[in-house]
Amino acid sequence: MITAAKLAATLLLMLGAAQASPDPRRPAPTFDRVPPELPALARPAVLIVSKTNGYRHDSIAEAVPAIEALVKARGWNSFATENAAVFNPRDLAKFDVVVFANASGDIYTPDQRDAFRAWIARGGGFVGLHSAGDGSHPGWFMKLRGNGRFTGHPGGADQFQAADLAIADHSHPATRHLPARWRWTDEYYSWDAPPAADAHILASLDESTLRLDTKYRMGTGHALIWWRCEGRARIFYSALGHKAEAWADPVHLKVVDGAIGWAARGEGTGCD
Repeated sequence: MITAAKLAATLLLMLGAAQASPDPRRPAPTFDRVPPELPALARPAVLIVSKTNGYRHDSIAEAVPAIEALVKARGWNSFATENAAVFNPRDLAKFDVVVFANASGDIYTPDQRDAFRAWIARGGGFVGLHSAGDGSHPGWFMKLRGNGRFTGHPGGADQFQAADLAIADHSHPATRHLPARWRWTDEYYSWDAPPAADAHILASLDESTLRLDTKYRMGTGHALIWWRCEGRARIFYSALGHKAEAWADPVHLKVVDGAIGWAARGEGTGCD
């Protein structure tokens, strides 16, 4: 016979075990010291980084190979890693573009941070995707990205919604294939300020086409895709790409492919 005391003790043990179990979506932060071994790379070359010292998206498993396939289809080389020690002068010099494939958190040692920023200062191209826009990143990175502080996204039943994106510029390689209004389903981010004055907005969320709590409303300045210059460096950000399905969608993949081609100076204009 199970007594009340035994039942209570069992429940406490179960609760303790649940609390002790690590959450795979919120891994303990780690800092890498030994760089990965790079293969021989012909140029152009793209570094795909998916390290997470913040929230970890399940769709990284789909995003990384999808981006690798886009780069391969261009006849370019790529290297994918979750080892932030690749941010060193010798290794970064081998790449034309760094893509953050749902990377999150402050992933750098001071030396790695300085190497990445120096590479950007020399004109390296950067493409940030989805959680590159969340609030887990250090302040200098948010300034590089070019907009305000992350305030959140809808949750519960409203987390993923279909909504209209208004395309502001069809001349950019990332958006030239999109209709004037693009219906898309995603987890829509909000920030406390729109992109900086030097940012070129490519697509904005039409807030009237989805359920959005007042605290997440940004009005007509709710940009989701934009680019800016950091000196000569081409910086691109897209808030899209939370779900695995996004990484099999040909329309979305053309956005990412166009962003990479632009960031590598293979096409498009800006930051000369």
